Amino acid sequence: MAPRATRRATASAARTRSSAAEDEGAKSKPEVQEANPHIEHGEDVDDGSSKKKPATTEAKDRPQPTTPALLPPSLNLSSSTSIKFTAFTVSSGKSSKKETACLRSHRAPHSTSLIFTHGAGGDLSAAAMVNFSQGFAATGLGVVMFQGNMNVQARAGLFGLVKEYERENGSLAGTDDDTGTKRKMTEARENSVAYGGRSMGARAAVIASHIDPSVKALVLASYPLISPAGDIRDKILLDISADVDVLFISGDNDSMCPLARLQTVRDKMRARTWRVVVKGADHGMNIRGGKKLKDGTERLGKECGRVAARWLRERDEDKREMTISWDGEKGRLIGGGVWIGEGTGTTTQGNARKGAKKEEGDHPVDEEGGDDEAEQVGTKRRRTKK
Repeated sequence: MAPRATRRATASAARTRSSAAEDEGAKSKPEVQEANPHIEHGEDVDDGSSKKKPATTEAKDRPQPTTPALLPPSLNLSSSTSIKFTAFTVSSGKSSKKETACLRSHRAPHSTSLIFTHGAGGDLSAAAMVNFSQGFAATGLGVVMFQGNMNVQARAGLFGLVKEYERENGSLAGTDDDTGTKRKMTEARENSVAYGGRSMGARAAVIASHIDPSVKALVLASYPLISPAGDIRDKILLDISADVDVLFISGDNDSMCPLARLQTVRDKMRARTWRVVVKGADHGMNIRGGKKLKDGTERLGKECGRVAARWLRERDEDKREMTISWDGEKGRLIGGGVWIGEGTGTTTQGNARKGAKKEEGDHPVDEEGGDDEAEQVGTKRRRTKK
């Protein structure tokens, strides 16, 4: 038998050789990339998952993206939904390190009709966003949604960024049937692109329309007219140009947008306005009252999207009011698609514009909307087609 010291040395050497072999095997083992959950309909998204993560110190020195480059898997929407959205990212500004996460309901050369964004407390996976976008896309019109942070001015700036990307790379560019080469859309068709959003996203859409005069339609869902501090956020609404059409979609249980207060603001606005009232809905477009009413939240949300899409296609100057609700007992929608001529359609707003003198420039109005002589300008249009 070998001496004890010799046996110890032999065992130690064996362990060393085994450890070295394991290390060598680990080095030669190929890296396995995780499947990208956002590859849909063949569109590949560069989410940066194949790149190594930088050291902590380097990450602090490098500018951080405004929005995450990688969308949560839930944003691809479930298999039970009828429309599959494609995820992509848009580089923000001059720095390619800042990326804006987006979802598109269609593929080029199918045109984009609406660029839409979420509220401050949510993201693109919020139920109200998913329901609205599904209903909108089901009509055949295209919608692009983008994700942003809680800074309303920064969010407003992203509308132009996404629109430019769509014009150059996506659905604001068509394809020549004969040559297969990409061509830009005509100016008239490009001008049909509308801006919109939910809650804070609706405010951002309004601000963005002030910057881009080519935007002639706004879709504002759950516009937060009353701030948490109780202030009235009406100035940017009053500053919307007279040649812009605005669709408000509001729940009658939305404490941030009381219908009576919204009506007062609409009466002062220069822009033409339409309104859809969702009976029983709160700021998040949820209706309460048990499972039967809860089931209606999704149906009402999708109907709001469908109504918005049809409104973008065609709208009547004399019919500007719609009320939709959910009958929990019978499990059906009530009032969807029926516009009536009450409210601003034939009364206050329409009469105020008769004989109004058209002038250039904005009329200053304070945040509380206290200027009762705010300029109201516009021309009568029986029916508008887009």
